[in-house]
Amino acid sequence: MKLPYRQNLGQTSLFANTGMFTLQRCFGVLFIITSLQVISGRIALLVIDVQNCFLPTGSLPVNDGDQVIPVINGIRQQYDNLFSLVVFSQDWHCSDHISFASQHDGKNSYSTTILQYDNTGKLCESTCDVQYNLTQVLWPDHCIKNTTDAEFAVNVTRSNTDVIVKKGYHCKIDSYSAFFDNGGFSQTELDVKLKEKDIKSVIITGLALDYCVFYTAKDAKRLGYNVYVVQDATRGVEEGTTVSAVREMKDQGINIVQSSEMSRVMQQLTSAGILLRYSVYPWYISVIGITHILLYH
Repeated sequence: MKLPYRQNLGQTSLFANTGMFTLQRCFGVLFIITSLQVISGRIALLVIDVQNCFLPTGSLPVNDGDQVIPVINGIRQQYDNLFSLVVFSQDWHCSDHISFASQHDGKNSYSTTILQYDNTGKLCESTCDVQYNLTQVLWPDHCIKNTTDAEFAVNVTRSNTDVIVKKGYHCKIDSYSAFFDNGGFSQTELDVKLKEKDIKSVIITGLALDYCVFYTAKDAKRLGYNVYVVQDATRGVEEGTTVSAVREMKDQGINIVQSSEMSRVMQQLTSAGILLRYSVYPWYISVIGITHILLYH
């Protein structure tokens, strides 16, 4: 399509006094940046709640929870350069959190109760206009903020560039998902962080498969991300709920894969796959050619 007033644009100085750049050259730079983004991966690795509290010696141990760590570390070691973002979620509870069995007289850990909330997300502790009934599993006290129990596992690979997203810090409602609390009343910064990096696909690992991984994956799918859960980089609390969670995720179009399949997955998701293997040179030639026209004509 012919650009109107092209000659005038090409001769218009962005900074008239200095003549440093022209609008035309700015468009050229913008084209380069956009083109490079097209061939970037735009994939995030989400590491869910790999904290001391969920390891075998923790306050809420997940069976074989420590075995996810070498798998996650292996994924990072092999594919870290293809991740545009790595995010660690961190359960971060008040000492009197509503999800703790210790806060409910006569209730035992792993039993359930019904929590009632009004339309603003406020817990109905006495009389109020109940709008939401949420079934809450009651857990042992765990992942209490500012304790060693809530810290990340010491042997999980981390970097200074990793993003940490805290969840579960609202004392009156639980938060399995790394995106929302259990009632959907409040949202973490995770979706914003992913969109800032133009993330399209998320690879989810961590603990526990049938709760926090499960709800994070479902929310990610609902928010429009392409979702992969690496099954051997996760573990569940109970076998029954784990089997059910995997089945439901598959039914919702969430990809359940093994770490041994990550090479295929990453090749499919990144432009380092088919695009860079078979057409990178014509692509770069096109970018250079069009950029030359924009900069010098």
